[in-house]
Parts: sequence; C-alpha cells; structure tokens
Amino acid sequence: MHVDDLREKQRAGATADLFALVMACRRKFLNAARLLELHSPAIDRLHAMGAETAIDVWPLLRPFEVLTERYIAAFFSPQDALFPNPGDGQDVRWSRYFHHVLLPHLLQNDELVRNILRAVRALPCNDGQAAAGHWLSSFPR
Repeated sequence: MHVDDLREKQRAGATADLFALVMACRRKFLNAARLLELHSPAIDRLHAMGAETAIDVWPLLRPFEVLTERYIAAFFSPQDALFPNPGDGQDVRWSRYFHHVLLPHLLQNDELVRNILRAVRALPCNDGQAAAGHWLSSFPR
C-alpha cells in the first residue's frame, strides 16, 4: 500500500473513528457522573447525544489529521508492499492501533476527554474550536 492510499483510507474512516472517540469520551464522562450521582442539564444533554441528537465531529478533523500524520511518520513502511499479507495491511494496522492503543491512551487523560466533549458541543463551552485545538496540544510529541 502506498502512503497516499493509507491517507485516503484514514480520511475515509475519519468520521467513524472520530465518532468512536467521542462516544468513548461520552461513556467515560457519564460513568464518572453516575458514580458521583451527579445530575444536571449538561448530563441530560450528554445522555441524549448520539442517540437523540446528532454529533458534529468535524471540529476534531484537524487534530485527527495530525494524529494520522504522526502515525504514518512513526509506523508506515513502504516495504510492507513487497510481501503483502491481506489480513495485515497498513489500513488494518491503523484501525487496530487507533481503537486498541490510541483510544484507550487518550481516555486516560480527563482534561482531554472534557475538551473533546467541549469541541463537539456536548459540554458547555464558549469556543469549541479552541477546545479542539487544546486537546491536540496535550498530545506527547
């Protein structure tokens, strides 16, 4: 697989990947609220998000593109195309990495979880775009 093909597959899957990220953040936040027995209009709105109300994940697209480029820089190897294994393509590895390595790692950072939810307007926020940019700045280099 050529690097441009991987980028195209990552772009094509961006909506689904970002939706998975937002829903995982939503679950973590709601679980914490339930544990603390918190009730508020913001919590009610979060309960409805994704089920009764739509989620606009596009404010997270630019940070997602930065993540995909970091992944490519760290893990992409054009030599994999020399001996292809259909069940272990670069796109499959990206998906596994995103869902099984990166997502759990991101969810460990509570501030990042809140900023993701702010960016998609699931939590009160004056500037969703700034929240989206802020969660990007907290990534390790």
